[in-house]
Amino acid sequence: MSDNLKICIEHGPWLRRYGVEGSCKQLKAAGFDGLDYTELCDTNLPLWQGGEEDFKACLVEMKNAAEAYGLAVYQTHGPWRFPPRDYTEEDRAERFEAFSKAIRGTAYLGSRVFIIHCLMPYGAQACDDRDEFIRINAEFFEKLAKVAIEYGVEIHIETLPFPRLPINSAKECADFAKVMNERTNSNVFRVCLDTGHCNFCGESPADAVRIIGRELLGSLHVHDNDGHADQHKIPGCGTIDWNAFSDALREIGYEGVFNFETSVSRDIPNGDECDKAERELADLGHKLAKNN
Repeated sequence: MSDNLKICIEHGPWLRRYGVEGSCKQLKAAGFDGLDYTELCDTNLPLWQGGEEDFKACLVEMKNAAEAYGLAVYQTHGPWRFPPRDYTEEDRAERFEAFSKAIRGTAYLGSRVFIIHCLMPYGAQACDDRDEFIRINAEFFEKLAKVAIEYGVEIHIETLPFPRLPINSAKECADFAKVMNERTNSNVFRVCLDTGHCNFCGESPADAVRIIGRELLGSLHVHDNDGHADQHKIPGCGTIDWNAFSDALREIGYEGVFNFETSVSRDIPNGDECDKAERELADLGHKLAKNN
């Protein structure tokens, strides 16, 4: 593991609280190195409603604001809706167009990491046909890989909180990424390890790090829970063994960023108390990353 991992955090709550420039100013003041741009996740947001030029201009504005404060957009989260609607070929064609646009958006932001969930052709809680589930995803992502390669972006398949699905656990996601790299004769596929999702499914995040390994572990969604719900709590507020997780990252030599998928309480009003909580969260990131 690098001696000093970059500390990153999901951007959505900061953007809604402070705006484009204000969010970058606050992130820098708190001690973060960059952000996980999450506005590509919801295709109902205003970002998605205009044409390609408006879409690009908005994202370039975000990129420039981040760079002005010495930050980087390290990763993005692709389109996601719940309940998922991936049942028909028409549904999946719509998802392909949305994913493709989000990959272009990732490139406009100057990022190389695009994180997404697998398709869920039977819903999030069921898998009527395991082989068909994997076939649908393999064909979809093989096609999407061409878009990612064109724009210099990696596709990171996220570990999920849906244990009935075939592409859910650390091993399943790693196996899928490996097969897809072989199928596309590329290294465009890696894994995003979501610590909270692992914990919810009864899988130790530390064990998950080792299962995925250095070659395929590309990104992190770091948050905590009580093991019974996907709560996105700040680390230390749930049941995950964070010392073991940090040790595992160092053991495999993880070289991505340390990214929080959580934030300080939205109930904390702007002001000194909120600023203090944000600094403490960034400091926690450096501690868990074992930065010098």
